[in-house]
Amino acid sequence: MTDLSVTFVGKKLRSPIGVASHALVRSEHDVQALAVHLKGYVEAGAGFVYTPFINPELKHPKGMAPVYKFMQVRAREPFSCEGLLVATDAERIMSRLEEGLKLVDLLKKSLPADVPVIANLIGPGADPEGWAQHCKKFEDAGADLIEMNCSCPLPAATAEAVGCYAAGELSQAAGSLLGDSPALLVPVVEAVVKAVKIPVGIKMTPETGFPRLVGLAESVVKVGAKFITGINAPITCSPPDIYNEGKAKWIGIEDNMICAALGPMDRFICYRNLATLSMFVPGVDLAAVGGLVEPEHVVEAMMLGAKICEFSSGLFWRGTKLIKDTIDFLEKDYMPRMGYKSVNDFIGLGVKHIKPIEDIDWRMEDFVSTVDDRKCVRCGICCNGICDARSLKENPLRVYVDEEMCYACGLCQAVCPEHAVSILEKKHKVIGVSFMPSR
Repeated sequence: MTDLSVTFVGKKLRSPIGVASHALVRSEHDVQALAVHLKGYVEAGAGFVYTPFINPELKHPKGMAPVYKFMQVRAREPFSCEGLLVATDAERIMSRLEEGLKLVDLLKKSLPADVPVIANLIGPGADPEGWAQHCKKFEDAGADLIEMNCSCPLPAATAEAVGCYAAGELSQAAGSLLGDSPALLVPVVEAVVKAVKIPVGIKMTPETGFPRLVGLAESVVKVGAKFITGINAPITCSPPDIYNEGKAKWIGIEDNMICAALGPMDRFICYRNLATLSMFVPGVDLAAVGGLVEPEHVVEAMMLGAKICEFSSGLFWRGTKLIKDTIDFLEKDYMPRMGYKSVNDFIGLGVKHIKPIEDIDWRMEDFVSTVDDRKCVRCGICCNGICDARSLKENPLRVYVDEEMCYACGLCQAVCPEHAVSILEKKHKVIGVSFMPSR
């Protein structure tokens, strides 16, 4: 019998799988309907529930209905890199205080006791006292955890964002502008931790890159943050239409926008954060989000140290069914096959295999690439790039591998469209390793 339960910041969850905090899509702000919608994730197997991100304004402004523009990003073969660009006005899609408090109350009354409600909150810029008061209200309303949203990319899309960031005078909903400003963020986190008794965490922005994220994480943990979630969507710009004078590709809109990028490519930034924080900031609980679109991605993230995993990109592509599919994968396939009784058996398992580059044994003389002539179509892709070990020979036309130049880097296998390349374990001499080339 497999056990999916996990303890996250001292709270036992029935499952490590859930859905990330996401914004309003209903123009009427029906809190009851939103509570029912979030409860549907739990019915599908989610072990926790997030509120939308909520700011301290009492009510949603009239005449500012939520609005989004989505764009699919897809490259031609052989790349097929699929993603979404999302543009919106943060002020339009955030929840407000009154509806947020009501939502927490409804969720606490309707959800099982072992499914915590996590309040995702955006405070007033970089005002520590304002943040503390805002978060305290949600503790009083019954929230089990506070996740400080210091990562939303949308506030950075405004005209004043760059000037505000440079001056340290952040807007009411600062998002990633606050999360990438350690001098402003740390006092805010410290104030919130002192104001509430429930666990507090931050959601990191991918705009804080390596290795700066280590110092930022260490700083917030030092003042009491108990968990770190990462990542939110990275910031980008929509691609111009090269066949229409550089105008936008958005439906009905001619202008390009600073926007958010969602999709499978985000997961490698998520993995960077998980691996880095597992190695350099041990002891803080980690939540994974960003680019997780397959059940296997959950296991990868957990092996890199995540205790819980949240679907965002995956929810867009696969819907709520992905929650059930992932739980079925863990319970009925992966864990029995691997002999794991509990998810704790593989959480962090991959961290011990992360090493500095200089400590890697490259085993250059132990492996070599080979080509299956039955599958190879002689396209020459593997020969016409950066590799000096491969060439197209005639009579007969075939790919030839010079083993003395090959150290099995794997590029040929990675780019072969016919899957005709294999890496074999074979002792062989390599120029520059076994012997130096003759002069």
